[in-house]
Amino acid sequence: MANEITVSSAADLFASEVLANEYLMLLADRDPSILNHPAIFKATASSTNSNVIAVPHVGLGGYDLLTPHTPGSEIANTALTDDSTDVTLAHRTKRYSMTDMARYVTQGILGPPAFAQDLVIASAQTMISLIAGITATFTATSGATGVALTWAKVLEAKAKLGAAQANGPLLMVVHPVTWGQLEANALGLGVVAAETNAGIVNSGLQAYKGRWFGIDCFVSAHCPLINSDADYAGGLFGPGALAYADQALVDEADPNIRSFGVSRLERVREGGKQSTSYVFSYVSGASKAIDAAGVKLFGDA
Repeated sequence: MANEITVSSAADLFASEVLANEYLMLLADRDPSILNHPAIFKATASSTNSNVIAVPHVGLGGYDLLTPHTPGSEIANTALTDDSTDVTLAHRTKRYSMTDMARYVTQGILGPPAFAQDLVIASAQTMISLIAGITATFTATSGATGVALTWAKVLEAKAKLGAAQANGPLLMVVHPVTWGQLEANALGLGVVAAETNAGIVNSGLQAYKGRWFGIDCFVSAHCPLINSDADYAGGLFGPGALAYADQALVDEADPNIRSFGVSRLERVREGGKQSTSYVFSYVSGASKAIDAAGVKLFGDA
């Protein structure tokens, strides 16, 4: 029958498309749980008059053994071993600028709540990226370039830490590609994946993969490429291998500046441009501390 009203014939009465009431997040690392592990040392300082925090290393707690004494002789002084690691704080920022028209037509998808949530997640992931980068700097290594990482190499690294008298608990962080290699290797060994037995403990944790061979295992896409981009680096380490610090950013009695502990969101209005910027701030740093407390792992990328 002719002259039927259809979407195409009445196109001027319809929008070509409309936004759903919900939206999807693009894929990214968002799980900050690795920062809660006791193997990662957080340095604090009572003074804020420097951007460098020196973390002392002290040879106590049984570091030096007692030696035989000859009766009647004077006991010699024992040299106290000490060292330190500098954690340098740097101001890390990003900025989103949005016109008024963009804010109107996105119908609330973009705005202060979304940017505040992004700030908290991005700050944690920035620190994780610094930590993941440090793993590539440990002197001791385990792995082979261009070859998939295996549990044998992980246990080799664990043995190196034991020989160095590194303490637990042990933490491993590797790239998701490397973790896939370890899972495949575990199946070949007849080992059941740790997370299949963890139940609700792992619910919602993207990064934590359970405890294998006494090692708490995490993945992070921030683990760097090394060896001319042939391999992904990661690391196995215990307490003392690295240290990080961040600076509390307080509110400044300005309704346009909101502090979220160690990160801050500032709303900057630019009326002449009919736009608003959201400026993110995070002051932080991380450094390798006791080199012998960590081993670099690497496997084919």
